[in-house]
Amino acid sequence: MIRNTLNQATLAVALAFSPVVTKADTAVYLVIENGGVVTDREAAMIVTRATLAELVELRRRRETRDAIITIVLTASPTEVAWSGTPDQLIEQAQSVLNLITFRNSCSDLVRAWEQVDLSARISRPDDMILINVGPFVHAGFPCGEGEALITLPQAVPAEVKLGELGNHASLIRLLNVHPDQDEMIVNDLEASGVMERARGGMTDLDLLDPAQTRARIGSLLEER
Repeated sequence: MIRNTLNQATLAVALAFSPVVTKADTAVYLVIENGGVVTDREAAMIVTRATLAELVELRRRRETRDAIITIVLTASPTEVAWSGTPDQLIEQAQSVLNLITFRNSCSDLVRAWEQVDLSARISRPDDMILINVGPFVHAGFPCGEGEALITLPQAVPAEVKLGELGNHASLIRLLNVHPDQDEMIVNDLEASGVMERARGGMTDLDLLDPAQTRARIGSLLEER
């Protein structure tokens, strides 16, 4: 059974050696929305912890134990917040959790997914897993007083590279999505061809609102 949280026992595990990886067979890209668009921060952190706990379990599968996990935060989207293997995630779990703080700031989906695209072009993985935790609401830089007003539903900006990257992904999980945003996301993924891939079984796609996400904690990344 996949653990629901990164518990104290998990955090205490320290591995003496970590694999040296020059090119990942599998790359996991996790975008966490941590800016002002997140209203229920406690719930967001529960989902984030649960997602990280399931990523740790990738070490138990031969095909994913050397996967490279890359975390990007929308409040600081032009840099990688953390990157490493599932074993390294277990070893550094508390440090990773400490990096994920919520801010009353911009929450830039465009730049965050551009950073994912850049990382993917550099690492050239054979397979990708794409995960987004948050309402999927874009509040780009700069987000001054007037520009901070957002009306939902909000069309997915054309510059968000989720759809483009999704055409190379075996699994996509969009978690804790604002209920007003699901149709906007489906429209974007339909236009990019990802929905067709999902219907054909080439991409395992799930889009879950907060209630659905809570119900699936413990099996968020399980194949459908």
